Amino acid sequence: MALIKPKIDAIAPWVIGTVMISLFSWLSQGLSLIVTFVPAVPIALWLYFKTCYHHKPAPSAVLVLYLIGVGFQLIHFAEEHAFSFEQQFGILFGGRPYNHNLFVTFNMAAYFMFLLGAIGFYKGIRPLMFLGLFFIVYGMVGNAIGHIGFCIAVGGYFPGIYTCFFNLFIGIVLIGKLWKPRTA
Repeated sequence: MALIKPKIDAIAPWVIGTVMISLFSWLSQGLSLIVTFVPAVPIALWLYFKTCYHHKPAPSAVLVLYLIGVGFQLIHFAEEHAFSFEQQFGILFGGRPYNHNLFVTFNMAAYFMFLLGAIGFYKGIRPLMFLGLFFIVYGMVGNAIGHIGFCIAVGGYFPGIYTCFFNLFIGIVLIGKLWKPRTA
C-alpha cells in the first residue's frame, strides 16, 4: 500500500508559489521580476514534485551546501548593493529604478525565506523545502544565468556579475543530491 501524502505537502507549495508570482508581478519595475523570478517558480514547483515531495532528502546531504549558498548570496547582495543594482535592474527591463529601501527589504525578506527553506530541509517540512528549491533554482543557478544576460544586454559590467557564480556549482550539485532518494 502506497503512502498517502498529506494534502498540505501537495497544496502548500502551489499556494506559496501563487503568492510569490503575484508579489513578484506586483513589485516588478517593468518586466524585471516577471522575466527573472516568475519563471523560477514553476521550475521550483516541478523540481519539488519530482524530488522532495516523493522523498525527504537527508539533511546531511544538502544542509551544509545549502547554508554555504545562503552565505554566498549575502556576499552577492553586498556587490549588488555597493554598485547600485537597484538603480539599473528595473530600467534594463523597461521600468524605473527600484526604491533603495524596497530593494533592501525585499532581499532581507528573501533571505529569511531561504532560511525557512533550510529549516524545511533540516526538519523534513516539505512545504518549506519548496522555498529552498526556489532559492536553488533562481538564487543559485538562475541568478548566474541572469547576470550573464544582464552584462550582455548592457555591453559590460552589471552589478552582481562577479559574485553571481559562487552559487552556480553549488546549486547544480544540490539539484543532483535532491534528485537521489534518501538511502538512510
